[in-house]
Amino acid sequence: MIRTVAMLVCSAVAASAAEPVLIPRPTSVREQPGTLVLAADSLVLAPPELIDSAVATLSAAAACTLKPAPAGSPGRIQFLAANARPEAFPIPQGEGYVMRITPDGVNIHAATPAGHFYGLQSLAQALTTANPPRTLACADIVDAPRFGWRGFMLDESRHFTGITEVKRLLDAMASYKLNRLHWHLTDSPGWRIEIKKFPRLTEIGSRGSETDRRKDAPPQFYTQDQIRELVAYAKARHITLIPEIEMPGHADAAGLSYPEHSGGGFIADASAGKWPNFTFNPAKPETLAFLDDILTEIAGLFPDAGVIHFGGDEVNFGWQHWTDLPDVKSLMQRENLKDLNGIETWFNRRMAASINKLGFTTGGWDEVTARGLPRDKTLVFWWRHDHPQVLRRALDDGYQVVLCPQRPCYLDFVQHDSHLNGRRANGFNPLADVYGFPDSLKELRPGDAPQVLGIQANLWTETTVTQQRRDFLTWPRLVALAEAAWTPASRKDYAAFETHLKVHLPLLRARGLAPWDPFAASLEVVK
Repeated sequence: MIRTVAMLVCSAVAASAAEPVLIPRPTSVREQPGTLVLAADSLVLAPPELIDSAVATLSAAAACTLKPAPAGSPGRIQFLAANARPEAFPIPQGEGYVMRITPDGVNIHAATPAGHFYGLQSLAQALTTANPPRTLACADIVDAPRFGWRGFMLDESRHFTGITEVKRLLDAMASYKLNRLHWHLTDSPGWRIEIKKFPRLTEIGSRGSETDRRKDAPPQFYTQDQIRELVAYAKARHITLIPEIEMPGHADAAGLSYPEHSGGGFIADASAGKWPNFTFNPAKPETLAFLDDILTEIAGLFPDAGVIHFGGDEVNFGWQHWTDLPDVKSLMQRENLKDLNGIETWFNRRMAASINKLGFTTGGWDEVTARGLPRDKTLVFWWRHDHPQVLRRALDDGYQVVLCPQRPCYLDFVQHDSHLNGRRANGFNPLADVYGFPDSLKELRPGDAPQVLGIQANLWTETTVTQQRRDFLTWPRLVALAEAAWTPASRKDYAAFETHLKVHLPLLRARGLAPWDPFAASLEVVK
């Protein structure tokens, strides 16, 4: 299906292109004389952990059956060790790879399984868009990512996605070499992950959504078995799932389920009941133990995540009642805390220590830079584009950061000026702005590079009732983010990206996704 759709649109583009039609654009492509024509039943030589995936992926891309090479036999396509490459090529490291396309076959050299996997994705894209079919121009490709963190954040609380569509998302992310899915699983509208010790979190807290506040709405959440299934599915595609469990704010679903742990909140809209349990009680020993137990189960479900994100943002929206709580009064006296900021700081340090003791780095939105968390155990997600001083403070204080500012990285923002649904903040987030990030960010200095782990796009789902609208907002801007995260600044070329994207839009549709078409001015999906 992908091959058939691609051939309808790529013939003129691919025939005239100086490079393979690859997104992200590789670090280096050097054309060589000749072509490779890949015949059906060609053999694939790959490490045991890759062979099944390689054969299946390349067979689909080439629209013919390829076969594993028998033991001791060479393959027409070979995945080889890093040090087996010709001496004229650099030794690939980490997620990098070297690909040589010659008239005799394809050799992909890498030092790690991830490097081989990303070489596989590039070869699959080249075969899918090849014209004539299975005919590749000879070339030497040297490739490696610009950033180690190439991410997408999906908000599940406001509107639930579900296991089938998350797998579809992971497949597409892997194809474009994205490697982090930041999974926003809890917030005020809904709690979306099963916690065995506290079943009411899903029996009560998972009901409804941002647009459906009925008490008898059907529960929507991931069971722990589904979580394990998705963690494994992502891992096979070299994607790490990063769980986010919001605290001490954005806690209404949990407070509704276990009101004894509520720290109060606010009523933004009395008819909808938003959000009287916005915070956890930041000082109650039983609440702290409750959160510790939740984090322990989360750590067991995401053993390789490396990071547990605990939110830490916008707490001031609902902390007004904290100083009325007896446990908070006792805490303030005992710890000599002067105000609400002091209480939040104490809570953040307490819960960050719990995350660290579980063996994870604490992830938090950029408000946590004011809370004095350990620099070597904290990852800051800078989201407030209108607070560049917060980014500067985080970097100057020695924190590692992921760049995901509202502009241009929030995909719930409008993507074209003609669109009427979605957010704006003195502007919006067109495709070109996403592609131009982070090189457009004036606050960064050359010496900051070691602390900038990478970039990610964020999709908040208040306005995305349907999967079709989620796709409409995500794609193709996430493709642009993928190239911005992988391709070195010196190789980024928006005109070339647009040319390649015209070929890739049908490939996204063939995956069952519903991207916006910026070239055809397709209609806005409003729900």
